[in-house]
Amino acid sequence: MRRVGILGGGQLCLMLAESLHRLGADVVVLDPDAGAPAHRRLPGGIVAPLDDAAALEALCARVDVVTYEFENVPSAPLRPFEGQRPFWPSVDVLMNTQDRAREKCFLDGAGFPCVPHRVVPDGGDLAAAVRALGFPSIIKTARGGYDGKGQTKISDEATLAARLPRGPQPGGWVVERAVDIATEVSCIVARDARGGEAVFPIFENLHRDHVLDFTLLPARVSPAVAERAREIGLGVARALGVVGLITVEFFVTTDGGIYVNELAPRPHNSGHVTRAATSLSQFDALARVLVGAPLVTPTLAGPGFAMANLLGEVWLAQGAPSADDLALDGLGAIPEVRELYLYGKRGVKAKRKMGHLVAAGRDADDAMANADRARAALSARVVR
Repeated sequence: MRRVGILGGGQLCLMLAESLHRLGADVVVLDPDAGAPAHRRLPGGIVAPLDDAAALEALCARVDVVTYEFENVPSAPLRPFEGQRPFWPSVDVLMNTQDRAREKCFLDGAGFPCVPHRVVPDGGDLAAAVRALGFPSIIKTARGGYDGKGQTKISDEATLAARLPRGPQPGGWVVERAVDIATEVSCIVARDARGGEAVFPIFENLHRDHVLDFTLLPARVSPAVAERAREIGLGVARALGVVGLITVEFFVTTDGGIYVNELAPRPHNSGHVTRAATSLSQFDALARVLVGAPLVTPTLAGPGFAMANLLGEVWLAQGAPSADDLALDGLGAIPEVRELYLYGKRGVKAKRKMGHLVAAGRDADDAMANADRARAALSARVVR
């Protein structure tokens, strides 16, 4: 029986564990929060910081392979353990994708298209980089940050004077020229240790306040754009030597350009739709890699699907005092809902990802309308 260690115990870990269990694998979770979703539902986990050497030693002693659910796992402490157990994706992949400056250097060196940008080291001249790129530009921290965190848009000289980040920033910054974005898409690629590959259909991602709101499948882009995204996504996975899963996020501009935005070497929020929309989910694909089962090509299960994120606002709109108190009866009138998945997080707060739902439709637009109705039905009832 294959034993898999997962660093991080959130919803991505939980859904991956479900896929691993279906393949007969054991799972050991390492997360510092005893109340993390995976610790609450899976026995035998290790509660300790992700950079705790003793905990990493204990994890490696109990498993055959290690993966991680998010890219902000401290990478340097993992180095001493690479010789004990394989880390899939590798620590090198992790280091290249958890730092925007390193990521941009890799993408530039490998010839993948990125928006015009400048890498600015800690203490460097941010203002000069912004002026060199022109207005508007976006300043991003090289490390940390997600869902729009760690980003500052600079529209003109007045904004530059008022909003230029001050003080030290470990890892420095990446400054990007803002482009006219028509839409955003993502490509998820799985690769195994034998060179087998599986590429998912291209996803279209719609954001609200920098947080993913809907993912549509298939993406409403031209076949040429979809094929180009697939080609680049597979190229990135091969150039990095990924064993495991990687998500490549893209900007598609109004003039038809396509640019790599970010890389995520793990299951991705946009890929949740695959749990209902494709023959093989992103979690199933990664599980197959981790246990050594052959990869198969995922195919669409219908003409249109949409995933809607369920943020804390859904619970707050209901007046639900805790994550366990959401009233679900409003979904009964929407038969197109194919999945409702609640993550089991304890605290409810605005913008926190608490769950998701997937709806089907005649096409992607119809599926999005159905998902929107379903989420509105969840938000409408007030618990008394």
